[in-house]
Amino acid sequence: MKNSFFIQFRVNSLKIDENSLFSRFQNHSSKEINNHLFKTSSFLDKKIYQTDIKLGKSIEHSLGLIYLQSFSSMIPAFVLNPGENDKILDLCSAPGSKTTLIAELMNNKGFILANEISIDRIKMLASNIDRLGITNTAISNMNGGLISKYFINYFDKVLIDPPCSALGSHQASSTWRLERNLKRLDRLTEIQFRLLVAAAKVLKIGGELVYSTCTTTLEENELLISKFVNKYPFEVVDTKLSDLFGKNLTGRKISSELSKTLRLDPDAVKSEGFFIAKLKKVDDIKDESPAPMNFNSKIQVRSSANIIILNALESLSENYGIDKSLWEQYQYYQNADDIYFISKTDFDFTTIPLHRIGLKLTSFDKKTGWRLSTNAAQILTKHISKNIVELSRKEDLISYYMGHKTKVDHADSDFVVVKYDGLIFGSGKIKNRILFSYFPKGRRMNEVDFDSLR
Repeated sequence: MKNSFFIQFRVNSLKIDENSLFSRFQNHSSKEINNHLFKTSSFLDKKIYQTDIKLGKSIEHSLGLIYLQSFSSMIPAFVLNPGENDKILDLCSAPGSKTTLIAELMNNKGFILANEISIDRIKMLASNIDRLGITNTAISNMNGGLISKYFINYFDKVLIDPPCSALGSHQASSTWRLERNLKRLDRLTEIQFRLLVAAAKVLKIGGELVYSTCTTTLEENELLISKFVNKYPFEVVDTKLSDLFGKNLTGRKISSELSKTLRLDPDAVKSEGFFIAKLKKVDDIKDESPAPMNFNSKIQVRSSANIIILNALESLSENYGIDKSLWEQYQYYQNADDIYFISKTDFDFTTIPLHRIGLKLTSFDKKTGWRLSTNAAQILTKHISKNIVELSRKEDLISYYMGHKTKVDHADSDFVVVKYDGLIFGSGKIKNRILFSYFPKGRRMNEVDFDSLR
């Protein structure tokens, strides 16, 4: 099956369990999906699937029930081993593949700072956070090498997946791109080392750092890590995955410690070529740089007891049948007429310039009041018990999804969520028995395959 190993995916357990997802696949009218055998591998209690079906056009992908990602790209998040109480920095986070997997492994608890230097790439990062329903993450837009201006000995764990020559990536197959990357190898290794040093400073003593690349050069991998641990108080941690992927014999030739790192061969893992190193900070870094600057942002992240936030939450509970006790699990940030929510954390949001905090919960309509966002409706599905519009015709669902007006047999309401085939798709309102869609334009896929739905 040519290139089939490139079509790999994981189930987003924040939105659906694996049994429910595959029950959906089995019930689909599409014979291709119905009769297809998904190949499965189990990795640290998380199942990874591969298939030759183009799931990128599926409604399950559009709703964030699954995420298409190479097996190799998932491994750094597993090696990081994030905990529900951790504060984690993903230093080069776009497009969000590893960020969203880390959030899933944390059950949307704890805190992730997802940093990205490129504002254009942040759009894709934010889109994936929205689609997968991630509520424990804030986004920053800055040069990762400067992060230590704001933090020292702060994060429990750090992931660095820096710009690299991408020689192991099937996505960088063009000859001119590979030649360009090799010509700028010195510049890439300079950036990578600077990111490592910045991560070293912001990591707590005893904290762990995972460095990964989708390339094969010694300069960007083993030699870079060797240079780093010889200069800074870090030790290489055994990933304990050699039984699955074999010892890093290339690293062993440089030093015995580097045999603990991973070098994934594309043919062996049927995925991208990757290098992964796990490091532990064993002592403070003797550094003459100034103490972290006091950014003193005016951003105010509030609790559910704040009067403005409380009024909005009470409206949502009343209009959507959501238990009021749920809101105590989150903190809130208001930006004009929008309120975002993020899982409770003691992270100080005033310490660093932030691009976005959490997930949009609600928007204020001057005529009607606080309306639940589609992204929030999808992740809060099991908590919504009121004003649910069940669509029975596929044509009506398509109309809603594409943002059109849809005639429905339902009483008028300014606050509804739309459900089809057991899934909540998003929010809307009904006036004169016409359903108005609030499904976000940015999440509509023109080529989505509705034929697979019943």
